Amino acid sequence: MKPKIRTLNESQAAALMQGTWGRWGERDRQIVVFILHTGLKIREFVNLNVGDAYTGKRVRKTARVKSSIGLPERRVPLDRAAREAIAVILDFSSRQGFSLEPDQPLVVSRQKNRKNGSYRITTRQVQRIMKTLSEDAELEFKTTPQTLRHTFAAAMLRDGKEMKLLQQLLGHRSIKTTRDLYGAHGRVGG
Repeated sequence: MKPKIRTLNESQAAALMQGTWGRWGERDRQIVVFILHTGLKIREFVNLNVGDAYTGKRVRKTARVKSSIGLPERRVPLDRAAREAIAVILDFSSRQGFSLEPDQPLVVSRQKNRKNGSYRITTRQVQRIMKTLSEDAELEFKTTPQTLRHTFAAAMLRDGKEMKLLQQLLGHRSIKTTRDLYGAHGRVGG
């Protein structure tokens, strides 16, 4: 039997976002909000470019997501909270002097990436942010970007969304993967 998938309840999610501080803290909070409201995989998230979610004048209602496993590009709907998170992230990047050209990273890092010389945030940096926020929130279990993804999926199911739609939103290759993770076995919980 597979272990129970961990998700956050509303108070845990709120506590997670209280732990940030400093100049980059608002960006960190918005990273959490965005992943909680889109269910993106961490690699998909860090690979987003400005143009994938922003027209140059407004935040799009869907984000163009390139699959991390070789599937075709997909469109992920952005609810109000996700769009507001992007707006804050873009405003923050602009104030820090980063370009908002369509081919630039949506979320920037404080330091240059050694591998490619860009300021694109890395998966490891997002994992560190999550670890810090989780420790500050004193959550009783390890909270990762994957926990945010599971929380998104659980919320979709609670809202009565179909398994097929959830498969598409999460970018699973097979409905079997989605069913195995979130099916009627009741393994999703806090």
